[in-house]
Amino acid sequence: MHQLKVLRALWILSAVCISLFAHDAPYAIQKFRHVLNHAKLQAPKSHFDPRWSVPYGQFQYFANRYFYLQDARFMTFFMCGKKHRSELRFKEEWRVETKVPKIIRARVYLFPLDQKKEFTFLQIHADSHRAGDNGKIINKPLLRLTWWKEQHNKHDHLWAVIRLSADPDKQRYEKIDLGKRPNSFFDVSIEVKRSRMKIYINHMLKIDKDVSYWNGFWNYFKAGVYLQGDGCAKVLFDSLTMK
Repeated sequence: MHQLKVLRALWILSAVCISLFAHDAPYAIQKFRHVLNHAKLQAPKSHFDPRWSVPYGQFQYFANRYFYLQDARFMTFFMCGKKHRSELRFKEEWRVETKVPKIIRARVYLFPLDQKKEFTFLQIHADSHRAGDNGKIINKPLLRLTWWKEQHNKHDHLWAVIRLSADPDKQRYEKIDLGKRPNSFFDVSIEVKRSRMKIYINHMLKIDKDVSYWNGFWNYFKAGVYLQGDGCAKVLFDSLTMK
């Protein structure tokens, strides 16, 4: 009986080890090293969890079930559960009135899996510890690029969700349809300069918006998967660059 319990414990330990370590690390691929050197991984919540999270720039050899290299080529983010995430949070912070363009570009493939509502794959998010020129802190994203299962009678589309108010007490958003989700990899680019935000899908300009109402707030880019609903989703990155 004791021997059976020992064998059972060893089997469980083996299964846990496989789930934790039987993945290749995205840092092993040269094309991802620059962005990983300037980011941290948040999973499954925003606070640091030593089982799943990664501090800034410490990605060498790191992989787990939520963040791994697929097919020796694609940096992969996977997550299940409402309000859970597997996301890169980039360290550099900037303001939308910057004179130097702030750009994030990606080639991505979205897998909604059994996601019941919505998930986000790219963000511009305000810093939760630094007040804007109005003296207020706004711990919200200016922009979320999302997949929505159904929105305004449109199924399986990409959307830009843009916050319209710099007042943390006013929840006003604009939702812009970016078209049907491609059933393959596609290119996306977000560019911000002199209080204008531009979004490109497959090199076509989709949004050119004045965001001067967001002047004074410090922001950063995020990339990965954040779930707004129950179920699971996965995002593959063939490329990801930021400047």
